[in-house]
Amino acid sequence: MSSTHGGLNYKALQEAGIDPDRVVDFSVSINPEPLPEEVYRAFRNAPIERYPDSSSFALKREIAAAYSLPMEEILVVNGTSQAVFLLAGAFLAREKSWLLAGPTYGEYGDACRLYSDRMIRIDAVEEEGFRPPVEKLIACLKEEKPALFWLCSPNNPTGSVLAEEDFHRLRRTALETGTVFILDEAYRCFLPDHLQYDTDLPGVVNLRSMTKDFSIPGLRLGYVRASAEILGKLAVRQPEWSVSAPAQEAGIAALKELDYFRGTWSRVIAQTEEFRRGVEEAGYRTYPTGSNFFLVRVPDLERIKKALWREYILVRDCLSFGLENIMRLGTGTPEDNARLIRILKEEREQCI
Repeated sequence: MSSTHGGLNYKALQEAGIDPDRVVDFSVSINPEPLPEEVYRAFRNAPIERYPDSSSFALKREIAAAYSLPMEEILVVNGTSQAVFLLAGAFLAREKSWLLAGPTYGEYGDACRLYSDRMIRIDAVEEEGFRPPVEKLIACLKEEKPALFWLCSPNNPTGSVLAEEDFHRLRRTALETGTVFILDEAYRCFLPDHLQYDTDLPGVVNLRSMTKDFSIPGLRLGYVRASAEILGKLAVRQPEWSVSAPAQEAGIAALKELDYFRGTWSRVIAQTEEFRRGVEEAGYRTYPTGSNFFLVRVPDLERIKKALWREYILVRDCLSFGLENIMRLGTGTPEDNARLIRILKEEREQCI
């Protein structure tokens, strides 16, 4: 009952006669805490009787002020997935290759294959805790000199985090080889403070998801931080009026409530670790994470999914990432987390 990238498959639910509000969705990785009323009020009162600002100027100004960024180095997008397709179109051609640090978000590949089939994929391995294979990536950059290099940190679906020293090594190598280094930080807000460092540096294209930060996936909102030269190449490809007026107004309102959201992120980080320990105590292997989701290895994924779905609980299997009998769990409310752990424990006890 989930879509390709997690989330509800509304067509399947409608055909089955299931109200979407009955489903507890662990297949997505969204802040589970409530939105401030100010954000609701902002998008409800958005001026939908006229076209939105194509430049998202007011929102861009708020982003620049909130994160101390130059306005000319910000491009607001209709979710970071739009940025992925804009980047592939701007920098790829049939004869150019692209490097992927996997297993990771499938849209990178979907976008790049529209322009080039010369993919180079280097995967992290389970036996090493899915740590980014930095040495192999650096060697590949030097040898192949790909046009684009995609890396997600914290990574979807593994939750692995690129260490600061490794980030700088990769950045320097990409600069030397003329490769556009795209660092997708869609889940950065859920990264503990001690793992955060400055990535807004020359030679890096940063993708940031306001959808994840502010729990507004239905509005589709994010931004790209990069040099003005790179953003110029993206902007000419971005369809006019990409970002709706309600999305822009909600983004502005959310940034004005940044202190509230920072509090929610801190709580979700703590809840994620508590949730992960609970799943381990129920008898399952989990993997360390730097985000609000984590991987769980299960003996029989289909059995687990069916057991959970009997109580309308949806989880994300990782087959699309090439990982068998592994599921990704996004952190929900403490009550929902406890409910899922109870079912997992019951299933484990039945197998003993």
